[in-house]
Amino acid sequence: MSYEEILKLIGNISPHAKDYVQKSFENKRIEILYSLFTEENKGVFIIVDNDDCCIFYASFLNEKNIEDILRAINDNTKEYISRISSKELCFNIYGKNQKIIDLVSKLGFRSDMEGYHLEYTGRELPQIKKANLIEKGFEQDMLEEFIDLFDSSYFQLNIDNEWKVNGYAVNKNKFCQKLNDLNKLSQVRSFWLNNELVGAYSFEQNYITDIVVKPIFQNKGYGSYILAHCIRNMSVDKSIKNIRLRVAKSNTGAKKLYERNDFIEIACFAEHTYGK
Repeated sequence: MSYEEILKLIGNISPHAKDYVQKSFENKRIEILYSLFTEENKGVFIIVDNDDCCIFYASFLNEKNIEDILRAINDNTKEYISRISSKELCFNIYGKNQKIIDLVSKLGFRSDMEGYHLEYTGRELPQIKKANLIEKGFEQDMLEEFIDLFDSSYFQLNIDNEWKVNGYAVNKNKFCQKLNDLNKLSQVRSFWLNNELVGAYSFEQNYITDIVVKPIFQNKGYGSYILAHCIRNMSVDKSIKNIRLRVAKSNTGAKKLYERNDFIEIACFAEHTYGK
């Protein structure tokens, strides 16, 4: 299997995984543990062994020859687990390889997140429909309202994935610093109605990192409005290409919103960490 074919398969997990593996190839830190290249199925199982962590990657187009694949993953993973104790072990899998995901869980890896990478494909920039919202950035005296917005907007998502439900309140100072840093670059915008915070967005590089709407204002069209504003800001004001975002597998409503607004799925991932 060629270098380009391996990178394409890893790209099915995420663009970030592809970039990381490409750099690791250049540094000769990769070992190919199993590969399959037939008319029926194509896939690869590799490990990137760096100084502070080891990351397994498994990506197969379908489940043909699945018993051989599972056997190779099981045996090689157990061998690494038995002899590596000083490094963090992670396992990133193409999100549609469910039997591999199930095996990795049995091997002692905890699921961190499953989801999708989406990319904006609209040929024209979205039109911003009229709304009675006032646009602002972030200021120090808005912090408590931002904390309430983010913790309430992500509450059900955090419950569904067994994540902390008050992460922004608990990490108040860190969150404030992050917002200040983003605001200096005009990468966070907030939207207000009668002095009440309705929603906000933030982005870093070419990734939208947050699109949040307070629950009482959801299903009123504000999400699409804020998303359109974000896309135009990134594209027009920042000249950003290949606008992307990540969405959790459990967040089906958000995925449908993005797909209605010209985003398409470009990768599917399942991320795990060993023994934590």
